[in-house]
Order: sequence, then C-alpha cells, then structure tokens
Amino acid sequence: MSQHDDHVQHTWTLTNADGDEISIDLWIDGYSVRVDGGPDDGHEDERGRDVIEQELLPKYTAAGYQLTRHHPVNAPESHEEPADDEEPEGADQKPDQCPQCASTDFEYEPNLTRGWREGPAWMCAGPSCSWGQWIVV
Repeated sequence: MSQHDDHVQHTWTLTNADGDEISIDLWIDGYSVRVDGGPDDGHEDERGRDVIEQELLPKYTAAGYQLTRHHPVNAPESHEEPADDEEPEGADQKPDQCPQCASTDFEYEPNLTRGWREGPAWMCAGPSCSWGQWIVV
C-alpha cells in the first residue's frame, strides 16, 4: 500500500510462508486496482473489485499466499437519497391539492422522467391519479 492512501477505497494484504507480502488496493473510483509486491509488483488493472475477488486473490492463494487481512481505507463517494425525516428539495413547492382528483396526498420523486423532461417532481398519490408537478429549479 502506498504512503498516501487518500485514493484507496479498500486494501487486501496477503503473506506467504517466507514473509513476502502482497498488497492489493482498490481505488475510490471503484475500478482502478494496483498490486504492490509479489510477482506482479506494479500491476494495474481497470476492472475493479471483480478482478480482485475472481482472479487475483485465487491466483495468489494458489501460489501459497494467505489473505492475512483486508479492510476499508476510505469510503467511496456516496450518492444517497435524503433521509425520510429530511425535507426534500422543493418541499416549499409541494402542491396543497391535486387539480385533477382533489387529493392532498403527494409523493416526492427526486428524478422523474417523462418523455424529454427529467427532474424533481411532486406526484399525486391519490387513487388512480397520475398528475404530477415539476419543481422549478
């Protein structure tokens, strides 16, 4: 593993009976892989976690290395939805009443896609109603 690991998401460390060590780093972009040590020192790959779990770890364990530890280093960037208790973007634009069915029950859609239009919207949750109002940003 490198001295500066801001770019590393997860690291696997393997050791053989002679004490030789291999470190495999998965970078935070989710697809860059780098091997340090062992017969493939400096090897780089762009196939992510799959190449580590399906090719590299089995290859090194078959060559006499044992997985001694693996651990997350930095969390990858997260694109999580807001928690239920948080008000969604455009909450102040929530309609008071549906103009089609008069329902006051609405659901927030963070990325509604219809035809050529896409974006956040409030959708009527009334029975058999499909009315929606796009949020003006």
